[in-house]
Amino acid sequence: MKRALLVVALAGYAWAQSELVSLAYSHNHELKALENEILAIEKEVDLSKIWENPMLSLGVNDIFLSEPLTRNQEMQNEAISLSQKIPLGGKLDIKESIALQDVAIKRLELQTKKLEMQQEIATLEQTYVRINQDLALVAKYEKILEDLKNAHLAYNTTSAHYVDTLNNTILQKNLSIEKKTLLKEKASIDRKLESILAISMPEWYAKEGLLSYGLSDEEKRLEKAPKLQLQNLQSTKELLNLRYEKATKIPDVTISLGYNRRQGRDDYAFLGFEIPLPIYGKENLSIQKAKLTHSASEQSVLNTQKQLLFELKDELLNKELQYDKIALSKEVLHENEKMYEVLQSTALSQNDALLSLLNVLSQMLEAQKQINANTFAYNESIIKIYTLLGVEL
Repeated sequence: MKRALLVVALAGYAWAQSELVSLAYSHNHELKALENEILAIEKEVDLSKIWENPMLSLGVNDIFLSEPLTRNQEMQNEAISLSQKIPLGGKLDIKESIALQDVAIKRLELQTKKLEMQQEIATLEQTYVRINQDLALVAKYEKILEDLKNAHLAYNTTSAHYVDTLNNTILQKNLSIEKKTLLKEKASIDRKLESILAISMPEWYAKEGLLSYGLSDEEKRLEKAPKLQLQNLQSTKELLNLRYEKATKIPDVTISLGYNRRQGRDDYAFLGFEIPLPIYGKENLSIQKAKLTHSASEQSVLNTQKQLLFELKDELLNKELQYDKIALSKEVLHENEKMYEVLQSTALSQNDALLSLLNVLSQMLEAQKQINANTFAYNESIIKIYTLLGVEL
């Protein structure tokens, strides 16, 4: 199994569909299931326009209960009839519209699922980048601490410097544990991506840095958000269901045409009409139920709209907050780097200076890790905003 991650440092970069996203669209089992469901529902559109099959009846009317296997030749009576149910009230047209609405809903569900999968993969890619940045930091500071400890021991091996060396060793052990934790997270991401792709992980590339953001009029774009469109389609479908229930008050008619052949008597043909009698109020109850369901779907549209607006505003604020945090962490790192340069000259000869130097190193490491974490959080907010608005990455 071949895995590789190429990190290219950029201040910001244009979106392009990830190699992993393209592979997921081609191989993911859940997406394939949704695509097959769409094909199945499309067949329902054709089925909705077809009348019910006619009924053919064949029978004899001269079977005596006392002698069921014996027929009276003089009383033989055979009948054949054909009946056809004829839908009235435009029910088939409404059923076709409902079926078309189901197709549109399922297609939008597929689009929404692709966007959610795209968000998940992009977030995992950014997590992968953050982990690799943190691993590089750990390796860098392990080297600094090791060089510092060796230089310190070489300069002075008296017991007065034992505490400083011990503090150095503790920092190294903490870095070692952090490294193992990061490697575990990295392996977990590999497994997660592999489960989404449904194939072995290929060689792939990710980019480092802040993602570019080119959206505007976000609240206006929200009107076309897939989740909101999905609720609107559901509401429209419930309105069609209401129309269908109202149409059922016009009963369908079944027409029967038959022929009786009678031995020793005249044969005859017959014509019949059958129509259900809506006397129990079932149709009225179904209409009331459909009205309530449609009303509930309209409320769901309003609720979804408010939820999406809250999520959008929250992510926009979080994006700006993370950007400010990045700037602050960079200032903290810069100040600590200046202090580190000052302390380097006296760290090997003065105990207090060495302790201060180790403390500054810890703060530098935390500041750089914070920059990585805030960059990830900034990029994650952008990914969520794009997904929320239905914009492909």
